[in-house]
Amino acid sequence: MGGGGNWKAKQLLIQAAAAILAAGLAAVLFYNSPWGLFWLPVTYLLASAYLGDRRKKQRLARLNLEFKDYLYAVNALLLAGYSAERAFLGGLSDIRQLYGENGILAVQLCTMEARLKVQEPMEQILKDFARDSGSEDVRSFVEIFCYAKRGGGDFAHIISTSVGRICDKMEVLEEIRTVMAEKALEQKVMCTVPLGILLFFRVTSPEFIGRLYGNLFGVLVMTAALVLYGAAFFLGIKLTEIEV
Repeated sequence: MGGGGNWKAKQLLIQAAAAILAAGLAAVLFYNSPWGLFWLPVTYLLASAYLGDRRKKQRLARLNLEFKDYLYAVNALLLAGYSAERAFLGGLSDIRQLYGENGILAVQLCTMEARLKVQEPMEQILKDFARDSGSEDVRSFVEIFCYAKRGGGDFAHIISTSVGRICDKMEVLEEIRTVMAEKALEQKVMCTVPLGILLFFRVTSPEFIGRLYGNLFGVLVMTAALVLYGAAFFLGIKLTEIEV
């Protein structure tokens, strides 16, 4: 519990730091006034949403990777003649050795052994796991597995097919990310250009840009520019994120 509390506190500090930095840049570059810090609640909400979504996607990617290795282990045990229940438990032991007790998959399936001991159906355990995982790959596999279990399907073949499909998807996603990496870098550079231009004028020609500070017209112009900049920033991030 203590570790979880420390992790949450760390995330809150990161979100707060990002929000303060963004609001501070807005106050200095767009308004030249501490009144620009009135954007702090907005920047905190945006930072919280952005970082939260990023953590969620990173967790999902890690879960899919661990699940792929888990299916490899389960498939090997099924080919060795293990029953479905024993194969899934044995695969979980392999995942714990590979990723540790605190791995995402190990944590989510930690109750599997206890639930099997009280004769709870494997299908229900996997359905609960699929619901909590948030992964489309996991949900698809569990649906196919449950259908085959009821119909007496070839588990080894089903898992082999699922592993192949997940691996193909990961390879395609990795290739797309490699291609898009250059565009993502360009997007990050372009996001810094407007701020760099403002900073350049502030340092080299303060009298030129000073007309936009300290008056209603300047505040309106700078506010519009800041809103457009923020919209372009998040739109650029969205365009460089690829989902397969």
